[in-house]
Amino acid sequence: MKLRSILSFWLILSLLLPTVSHSQNNEKIVLGGSYFIKAELLDRVAVYLKKELGKEVEVKTYKKTSDLQADMEIHKVDILIMNSYGYVYAHANYPEYNAFAALGKDGKLDAYKSCIITKAGSEIKTIDQLVEKAADVDLRFVHPTSTSGHIVPRYELRKHGISQAEMSFKSIELTGSHEKSIMEVINGEARAAACGISSLEYLQDQNKIKPEQYQIIWKSHDIQGAPVVFNEELPSDFKNKLRDVFINMDKNSPELMEYIRNSFHSEKSNFIAVTDSNYDVIRGMASSMEDFILFLNFYLQ
Repeated sequence: MKLRSILSFWLILSLLLPTVSHSQNNEKIVLGGSYFIKAELLDRVAVYLKKELGKEVEVKTYKKTSDLQADMEIHKVDILIMNSYGYVYAHANYPEYNAFAALGKDGKLDAYKSCIITKAGSEIKTIDQLVEKAADVDLRFVHPTSTSGHIVPRYELRKHGISQAEMSFKSIELTGSHEKSIMEVINGEARAAACGISSLEYLQDQNKIKPEQYQIIWKSHDIQGAPVVFNEELPSDFKNKLRDVFINMDKNSPELMEYIRNSFHSEKSNFIAVTDSNYDVIRGMASSMEDFILFLNFYLQ
């Protein structure tokens, strides 16, 4: 009877104690990447972190936002590389995860633009014409949390009177990648698509598409670049060292830094220190955080 009471006590205590991250146990650190981060990039960063931090590094690639959320809920992941809107969404739900580094130049964050394209020769040449002909348009987005491939262009459509794109357009599909959305327009499988301008430029550099095959009918304002995020419950000295390891990557591992630049199409960029407030501009695009979260939750069920 006494043994049963002791076991019950420890069970209750274990449920009440806060979740402790891997790094706080000095076992290993878990590096995660949201859907748009290539597994090879994460693997290379993991090798670098192991060398610089002297810790084992486990890599997790999250194809489903629900899986990422589940691990953030229990603090299973220590460091994350995320897109900017995905970060704002995640921080709203899990404020203990904060941005600490991002690509930039001269102390300023890198920025990129979203756009909407149609096929060259299409009669739809402006966003107003797209809205006018929406009932006949198959529109492609990239992913629910894609900043340039979904969120920003959707908010622009809302400003033009389309509050529920699914009800206004002939069809809406999320392709899962910028390249797929672009190619479906060029191949005539869709009449319009939202994507990042850097993705168009990359496909042109790779000779996969030509500028004369499409037309840009709308461009966005500048969007802050993707952050690297850590769990604030990590030890302070470890967080400081981690920040330094990313900021000094160009000096410590120029080959890795060059690979990351190419992956993000960010020529001459390095990691710079950032804070959560650097992403307030993105928050300001939503009428409210509650509206933003409700909107994304609809897609992420």
